[in-house]
Amino acid sequence: MKKIKIYTLVLLVSFFATGCSDWLDGAQPKDKNLEDKQFSTEIGINSVMNGLYRSLADENLYGGKLTITDIELLAHYYYYEEDLSSKPNMAHFNYVSNYQYTTKEAQKIFSDIWTAAYKSIFNVNDFIKHVEQSTVAPEDRKKILLGEAYGLRAFIHLDLFRLFGDKTAEKTLPYNQSPEVIPHERISADEFFTLLLQDINTAQTLLDNDPIRTEGKILDLTNAGNYVSNTEIFATYLRNYRMNYYAVLALKARALMFKGEVPEAAQVANTVLRESFSENAGSGKPFYWVDKTKIEADGNRNYIFYTEVLFGINNLDIYTRWENYTNGTLLGQTYTVYYENLQNNIYRNDYTTGDISLWEDVRAKQWTPSKIGLGQYVSRKFEHFAYDSINDPKEYFQPLIRMSEMHYIVAEDHIRKGQVQEAVHDLNIFRFHRGSQYGSLPDEAATTEAQAYDILETEYYKEFFGEGQ
Repeated sequence: MKKIKIYTLVLLVSFFATGCSDWLDGAQPKDKNLEDKQFSTEIGINSVMNGLYRSLADENLYGGKLTITDIELLAHYYYYEEDLSSKPNMAHFNYVSNYQYTTKEAQKIFSDIWTAAYKSIFNVNDFIKHVEQSTVAPEDRKKILLGEAYGLRAFIHLDLFRLFGDKTAEKTLPYNQSPEVIPHERISADEFFTLLLQDINTAQTLLDNDPIRTEGKILDLTNAGNYVSNTEIFATYLRNYRMNYYAVLALKARALMFKGEVPEAAQVANTVLRESFSENAGSGKPFYWVDKTKIEADGNRNYIFYTEVLFGINNLDIYTRWENYTNGTLLGQTYTVYYENLQNNIYRNDYTTGDISLWEDVRAKQWTPSKIGLGQYVSRKFEHFAYDSINDPKEYFQPLIRMSEMHYIVAEDHIRKGQVQEAVHDLNIFRFHRGSQYGSLPDEAATTEAQAYDILETEYYKEFFGEGQ
């Protein structure tokens, strides 16, 4: 992408030489009989699948490093001081933000990500092997389970490539499709993406009859009562908590975008928007715009824009971790954003007054002064608000793929094709749904290509804070 940069980590050769075996340690099941018993019933298979999703919430993966903390340091969200002599506790922030990957602090962080990710992939592969051989689940549900697993394998591999991959190297990362505890050779970027897109296409085919396409997300568990079996609830309800059909399509768009195939990515993104997204909840589509007038409603604050999230996980630690990350009073341990960063970089196309609470964009309302002071702000995106119901589906929900990414991919494709007015029109509609008034938005006919890219870049910053994108 022209202005939206993805930073590639350049790691030591010795790390790669040993890294592909690190994840093997502790990954092999300790009790083969117990493992076979776990897959002997559909309930047992569902339990293993739940375990795969729970593993994604690990603090070394999407429960921390890959979303909220370290990958956001790479994007230069968080404040840090370069003078380590006066603030030695800032070393972690400084080394990661400045891409000093030879330091022991940075190596520990990324080694932990590498290990946790490949362990999760190994468990996905083991799941695929057992479910493909199983006869205990009905064929339709078996396909759904396998489709989710293939999608998860591609999802994790793509983030590994974003961090550790090298498009220009002769050999880059291993793409692990095996349930066997064996070393895997590094392959070229082209080979890697061939296997990744192969997994995505397999997932898409298997999920062709995903209930989300006909029944939607089915959020209200209170209606299930005693009339729906646990296995049917597992297969049908809360499909946005799972790697569903539309999430797989969105993952394909993300992968093609990262690969540099922007028109192809936009074509897939448009398919997602056309088939699954609408103006409001009454259309029958599973995803729709959040009501911007209710985002700040007492007892129902919704800075994650829940109704637009294609895929997320149930992270029971999200609120306590967020509290730990943002509620401290010590620089270098608390993830704060400097006011000037919010004003000059993240919201530079919305800034009208010094008071953040008066900015039109509802995403700005999440920012509040930190206890540290000194112009430091923290986000309330994952603060635990008191929801109206204990069955509120937003409770403990952490977004991993959201619909806004599809809008942005389509807009970038327009810009690249010289269709700047069309791109700005789409972005203006999006920003209107985030609270900006049409009178404050740029003139579509007068906006230059450079200005359109600038708007798009700030959109990524505003939308995906704390989500690793």
